[in-house]
Amino acid sequence: MKCKLIYTFTFTHLLIYIFASFLYPLFEEKEIFANSCGVCSAFSANEESPVAVYYNPAGLFNTPKYAFYFSNTNLYNLPQLANNTFCFSSELKSLGKVGFMYNLFGFELYKENLLNIAYSNSVGEKISFGFSIKSLSVDIKNYGGKSFLSYDFGVLAKPYSNILCSVVVKDIFSAKIAEDEVVNRKLIVGSKIKLLRGVFSYFDFIKSSTESIFARIGEEIKLDLNEYFTGILRFGIETATEFKPARYSFGFGIIYRLSKMDFVFDYAYLTHSVLGEQHLFSLGINIGKKEEVLEEIKIIKQSKRKKTFEVKDEKEVVETKVVRQKEKLPTKPININKATVEEITALPGIGPSTAQKIVEYRQQIGGFTSLEQLLEVPRVGSLTLQRIKPYLVLSDEEDKKKVISEPQKEKEELKTEEKEIEQKPIIEIPPSKQSFTEEKKYNLNKITQDELKSLGFSSLEIKNILRYKERFGKFNSIEELYKIPNIDRKTVDKIKNLLYVE
Repeated sequence: MKCKLIYTFTFTHLLIYIFASFLYPLFEEKEIFANSCGVCSAFSANEESPVAVYYNPAGLFNTPKYAFYFSNTNLYNLPQLANNTFCFSSELKSLGKVGFMYNLFGFELYKENLLNIAYSNSVGEKISFGFSIKSLSVDIKNYGGKSFLSYDFGVLAKPYSNILCSVVVKDIFSAKIAEDEVVNRKLIVGSKIKLLRGVFSYFDFIKSSTESIFARIGEEIKLDLNEYFTGILRFGIETATEFKPARYSFGFGIIYRLSKMDFVFDYAYLTHSVLGEQHLFSLGINIGKKEEVLEEIKIIKQSKRKKTFEVKDEKEVVETKVVRQKEKLPTKPININKATVEEITALPGIGPSTAQKIVEYRQQIGGFTSLEQLLEVPRVGSLTLQRIKPYLVLSDEEDKKKVISEPQKEKEELKTEEKEIEQKPIIEIPPSKQSFTEEKKYNLNKITQDELKSLGFSSLEIKNILRYKERFGKFNSIEELYKIPNIDRKTVDKIKNLLYVE
């Protein structure tokens, strides 16, 4: 019995010595998440997952409204290096985002505990920042334990629509645990570049106070398999240094979308020339969409680019648009519960892919009981529903009672043609000729971030409004605010009389 205890004690301390010397020093960054491991941890510029709390707290700001991620693995398949991690991020309405992470590493005789609390917010519309407070504690059986605090700070900037840059300082104040054991400060400069649709390249350059500069490079490819599933492929490499060899990784992920929730499964495989191989599996749940401007309907951009202020007769433009669309519109109401893809495609603002989604959703729920259910179909927004409602019925009985006349069709088109003519986007009205009430009014195309805040919009809503304006050039009507994701319709209803478009 005594020999067994001596053997166990000697073996475990030998393991601690070996892996502290050649794998990870105390509280060194570990491969604990499958999504980041797939790109060899080149994740400082990632903004889609709550694991940003570990790599760059600034990335939390653009994560989904609520996100959870869990990982359980044995580093390099050694049971003595068990690693369990849980993290999540949450929105704080107009106050930004918070993140939390708990990591337990080790086994009965040696354990490391990491508790990380992070906060993130934005400066303007292209820069976000974040900082985290980490509680680090180590416990060695029969030798006691020690705990201390450490801090990280990170910044994300988007100079161009397809480039994201990051700077992270980890463990700003190098924590001294013992005379010969220090958690070293680390500087990471990285980027995420969108090369093609669904193809992303990650680059991280790392410099710690004890190592020479090395790089991590990763590739990520996202493919929409169908309406519900997205597949992800990942590849990565970490360059060698004087003290450690290069590492290579491969991974894949599956995202299953269900209503407003995404279920995530990730796998990664990591090779090391000395330590062998490692398999990682992680699970995640996202609730609410990522905070970005999504296109609910397709706006005809080419025609908007060609518009000039030289147009004199507003009626001529309207009549031309109506004549062009008359031939395409249905001449009688369509039963939405029996209509074919081709018939639905003839509706204003509906393309072939959206029509296909409507038919698939109809089959899934067994038929529509109200026209408002169309809002549950992807890419069908409130404005689109308003445009197609006059041409739809739910049953053949309604079909007999309802008739769409040509004047009614023309009137409907005039009313719903992106609300452009209502707000006169074609003819610029000089400020001197505008009529104002006693209340101050704001030009939606020139309104500032502070003015939007004074009207009652949250920081997330403000960011979406400014991104929408940046993407589409300008607003042509106040009603376009309703199309922006995560906008509170009640807020818009209250203040839209204080806004105008010029």
